[in-house]
Amino acid sequence: MSGDNLHGKQPIKFYSEKITLTKVELLEIQLNLGEKISDLDQKHKEWSKKLSG
Repeated sequence: MSGDNLHGKQPIKFYSEKITLTKVELLEIQLNLGEKISDLDQKHKEWSKKLSG
C-alpha cells in the first residue's frame, strides 16, 4: 500500500477511464440502495406503529 490515503481526501480517479467509470457507477448504485433502505426503515416504523396502535 502506498499510503496515499493518508494525505486527505482523494478523488475518485483510478488507473484507467473504464475502471473510474465503473467505480462511479457502483457508487451511484450504492447511494440509490442506501436511500431505498432508509425508506424501507421508515415504512417498517410506520407499520409497527399501526400494528401496535
